[in-house]
Amino acid sequence: MQITINVPDTLPEERLKQRIKELEQSLITEAKFFAVFSKQQAATDDPWTTPDVSLPATDTGIEDFSINHDHYLYGIDKQ
Repeated sequence: MQITINVPDTLPEERLKQRIKELEQSLITEAKFFAVFSKQQAATDDPWTTPDVSLPATDTGIEDFSINHDHYLYGIDKQ
């Protein structure tokens, strides 16, 4: 990641260093929060770690869907 900062030429060097230090601290804090938040989200939202067995199950009302799925999906003749 690259950040470009436009500062006025009249800004004292000491003040510029202070602002850069504050920006670095802010980015470090945000990065730590994002890392923790990402791990929490991954642990709770990952369908592979917490599968919902009712999610992929859909009642189509078609008794022979497993046998003739190509017919219902693609229009091929029934078997």
